[in-house]
Amino acid sequence: MSAEHIYPLADKAAREVDPMILANALDHIAKSAAASRTSTRRLRWIERRALIALKGEDYSDTAFDLPKSAGPNTHEKLQRRMAYHIAIKHELLDRLRALEAVAAESLDQRPEFRLAVQAATESIMNAEQSLSSESLRLPEANGGEA
Repeated sequence: MSAEHIYPLADKAAREVDPMILANALDHIAKSAAASRTSTRRLRWIERRALIALKGEDYSDTAFDLPKSAGPNTHEKLQRRMAYHIAIKHELLDRLRALEAVAAESLDQRPEFRLAVQAATESIMNAEQSLSSESLRLPEANGGEA
């Protein structure tokens, strides 16, 4: 009984496909990743991974930064980060409401607070809309910033 290879497609290609075809494909992948209009962590990883294979070196994921979704517990990290930012929004919303209350009490005594109250009210409304829509969205696990 033979053990199944960890990369069955690569194992089959190594046994059945002309090595020059594989080398050309790796070279094309590396060049395409390098020539991309936007340089992302994932594209840099793809380019380096292909170049390492072309050199015939063993792959080690500790040699460079992996794409974000390739690391362990990525979903949990994104959820914690999202919760942190939502908590900050709630804190800012509370502070804006406090400013609105202070400014509203001072309107009779100092008319210049009227603009501050209007700005705070608009900010509160925007923050409330953002918080309600934030809970409906899930962040992308892309290499971009969340």
